[in-house]
Amino acid sequence: MNRLDRLYFFCAVNYFAQGMGGLVYEPLNYLLKDGLHLGPGETAVFVAWMTIPFLIKPLFGLLTDLVPLAGRLRRPHLILGAALGTASWLALALFPHYRYAPLLALCTLVNFSTALCDVVGDAVMVETGKAGGKTGTYQAVQIGTLYATLVLTGVGGGWLAAHASMRTVFALAALFPLLIAASAVWIDEMPGEPPIREGARHLRELFCSKRFWVLCLMIFLWNFYPFLGTAQFFYQSEALRFDPIYIGVLSTLGCAAGVAGAAFFGSTIKRWGTSNFLRAGIWLGASSSLLCLLYLGPISAAIITVIMGFFSVTFRLALMDLSAQSCPEHVEATAFAVYMAVFNLAAWASNTVGGQLYDRLKIAFQTLPDPSYAAAAVLILIGSVCTLTCWWLIPGVGTLVQSRVKT
Repeated sequence: MNRLDRLYFFCAVNYFAQGMGGLVYEPLNYLLKDGLHLGPGETAVFVAWMTIPFLIKPLFGLLTDLVPLAGRLRRPHLILGAALGTASWLALALFPHYRYAPLLALCTLVNFSTALCDVVGDAVMVETGKAGGKTGTYQAVQIGTLYATLVLTGVGGGWLAAHASMRTVFALAALFPLLIAASAVWIDEMPGEPPIREGARHLRELFCSKRFWVLCLMIFLWNFYPFLGTAQFFYQSEALRFDPIYIGVLSTLGCAAGVAGAAFFGSTIKRWGTSNFLRAGIWLGASSSLLCLLYLGPISAAIITVIMGFFSVTFRLALMDLSAQSCPEHVEATAFAVYMAVFNLAAWASNTVGGQLYDRLKIAFQTLPDPSYAAAAVLILIGSVCTLTCWWLIPGVGTLVQSRVKT
């Protein structure tokens, strides 16, 4: 099996392990809500703090691009990051009493591990994918595998939230970083010193490029949808009174649709081209997000979740492929991590703003018959407008789009 084919296994195993960590998040939401008695705004702040490692992914990129361990830049960093993840999950499983500060600290360490492993994995994907013209298909495998695992963690997380202790959940999560460490066997790299000066020059050129900033803005606007995340969880559990199992089912449906979206993207990207995916994704994404205004019960919630899951993944993959193609040599990890940090910054800001606004808008609309729905509707409209705004940014990434279509 050649290097290009081995990378499919590497991508699949890494994202399987990352995705299976999602078993924790619905039980964690209930721990914050019912155990620590946090409201929507306070929960959003907790999540914002614990996900800060995803905002500093470029620092992890510099580490794996420029600081060799045992003469190598990828394999040792991946193994150390995975070891940190297992240790952090086990510490959570063994913690005697869950209190805000230690819980936040350990959850943040888990995300340090995940962010580092993700950066290293993406660096390997970009390096090998650009050489073989397969960045789009590799990313389709990554995201398709991630969403396939989330199909399991949606229902599984809901079941665990209803039936298992948090210690059991955390102990189970500790197993998955071990798979990431094992996947290092598929990394092919020769020992040597990194070309620091050349990499620094490439980074300066990238950051001085107008196209880089336009692509970053497009990524941010696409991912800024404040209804999703904390606000949606409280709307589902309090306003619509969905039980934990059904919330997990909805997550599973969305992820199954995401798998279909990834498969569709991977099988058609060479034929349709990134430009077509961008244009179609903006209009279809904005239209599907507006459907959330009809998010009124279990049936409508299921239908909307499937539609949004499909379109959101296909357009996200188009943006990720553009990002990978624009990464300069010798600093692939840093450059791609910058783009992914923008994805994460948008999700971080969106979740925080959504949780805070949902609280305040409910108070502002308390004279209306359904203040929760009114608050959710405002958040939905904000997200849809941000998605539509991406249309006017397409000319700014036009050169990159055209170059990707020709490959």
